[in-house]
Amino acid sequence: MAMSSTVSTTTVLLRTMSDTVETDIHRVHVIANEILPHYKKKPLSFENLRRVADGPFDLFLIPLVFEAAYRREPAVIFNEARRQEIREHAMRIAHKHGYDTTEPELIPGAEESLRAVRAAGLTNILITTGGRRFKHQAMEERGLGKYFDDIIDREETYFRKEQGFYHIFRRRNDKHLRIVLLSGTASYIKAGNNLERLVLGPRLLEVFTVALATEHSYNDEETLLAAGPKMLIHGLHELMPGLKEHDWLPASAA
Repeated sequence: MAMSSTVSTTTVLLRTMSDTVETDIHRVHVIANEILPHYKKKPLSFENLRRVADGPFDLFLIPLVFEAAYRREPAVIFNEARRQEIREHAMRIAHKHGYDTTEPELIPGAEESLRAVRAAGLTNILITTGGRRFKHQAMEERGLGKYFDDIIDREETYFRKEQGFYHIFRRRNDKHLRIVLLSGTASYIKAGNNLERLVLGPRLLEVFTVALATEHSYNDEETLLAAGPKMLIHGLHELMPGLKEHDWLPASAA
């Protein structure tokens, strides 16, 4: 059943942290290639990494590290003992390189984009597979916290990225919630597409997926396109004009 035209609509811009705010894909490459030899696996080229990277090291390295077990049962990626084993390696290596205390650079145009989104009447929300500490260290201390109304972290997206969207929808009281997902990670794009339109009683959730293909994105452009985004951009400066073209800006921004 169609929503009444009198129902107010709220639009939020949900962006992933690691490839639309920060430039850490090269750090991911370093850590992954120090983990793989520990299991007698060959290192990944940067190009191959960007075809399989999926944010958390456990989710994309378990199929490579525990290859035989993954072939038998793909759900092994949710095995908590295996995930913790990978995470411990990743944290040890990150600490060795100082990644746990030195933040990566911001994506070019990140702060300008956050300001433009807010000025257009959208609500900025950050989604990250990192821990809650990022809310303070990477956002507050770098002056970006003031732009975000909420941060969704690993506790809300632990097993499936769709859970982060559900978390936002459940916690808010909007009758009609529109989420613009901005990400450079294919699995997030797929998750957003899975929730393209969800009707729950009198409430409606719609998701519009935007893939950001840059040298800092977790996945390369080919992998992002295969995920089926509704829009693909090559820089944050293309975001607002693209949303206007697709009629995904609030009426107040027209």
